[in-house]
Amino acid sequence: MDENNDLAESSDKFNIEEEISIASHRKGVSCVKFSPNGQFIASSSADKLIKIWSVSGDLEATLKGHKLEVSEVCWNSESRFLVSASDDTSVRIWDCSIKSCVKVLLGHQDYAFCCCFNFKTTLVVSGSFDESIKIWDISEGCCLKTLVGHNGAITAVQFNPDGTLVISCSYDGKCCVWDVLSGCCLKTILSSENSQLPISHARLSPNGKYLLMSTLDSIIRLWDYKIGQGRLRKEYQGHLNKDYCVMACFGTVHGKWIISGSEDNQLLIWDLNTGQVVKKLTGHAGPVLCCDAHPSKQIIVSGSLDKKVKIWRWS
Repeated sequence: MDENNDLAESSDKFNIEEEISIASHRKGVSCVKFSPNGQFIASSSADKLIKIWSVSGDLEATLKGHKLEVSEVCWNSESRFLVSASDDTSVRIWDCSIKSCVKVLLGHQDYAFCCCFNFKTTLVVSGSFDESIKIWDISEGCCLKTLVGHNGAITAVQFNPDGTLVISCSYDGKCCVWDVLSGCCLKTILSSENSQLPISHARLSPNGKYLLMSTLDSIIRLWDYKIGQGRLRKEYQGHLNKDYCVMACFGTVHGKWIISGSEDNQLLIWDLNTGQVVKKLTGHAGPVLCCDAHPSKQIIVSGSLDKKVKIWRWS
């Protein structure tokens, strides 16, 4: 698929060996993320809580402080800090070594929905239902820039690997690429050639070259976002995504995979290159809104409106 062989061929073997189900939260699970060192899983929920789990499923910590639903959590590169975005409009930074909130970032006028650290852990970017994106200085706890350009709720934000760009997407059907230093929008990619479909989530590939965009027409699109106004490389179908912000991710261990939750209570895995569904994982009793792949082991984690986190292992 890729001229530079950035995205290698996938294995056709995908045998699920083990499923661990954690009765984790009192309300639906909104986000699950492996720590970069692979030792922990963070989960967030409509119950206002963030929980830290071992990869074996043991509860390590419960972080309390948000007053309303927590929509997303994200680890820093050293696996020590978490940043969270909540319907209470705040963005919070947590030090997991002391299991405490160390910064509260205030400034959004509506639900804070998404968030991310840069690699150096000097900045945080957040997106909100107030249609704005904010870049925060962590040491000072202040907003450095407010990026305005979307006409709908912001559903995902992420720094590129070197921290020079921010990628954002929105219900307005646009993905914007921002220059961090100037705050200028460098390019806009439309979710579809025929119409501006609401974008429910987007995530950069680990090498920072591709953008995985989920839209509310039950299609996931892989974009080479650096070429012109973006070049569509592949589409992935078979899941259901019409109503919720359903997260998708890349799997890079023993093959190249696309993984996504689905509103029909399943977790789907596609071969990145062929676009074919290679596995459907069943076991959740509600829409699966979030998933993540372990950075070095053959493990997937998923979270659902059934209040549970599931850990899947394969060979």
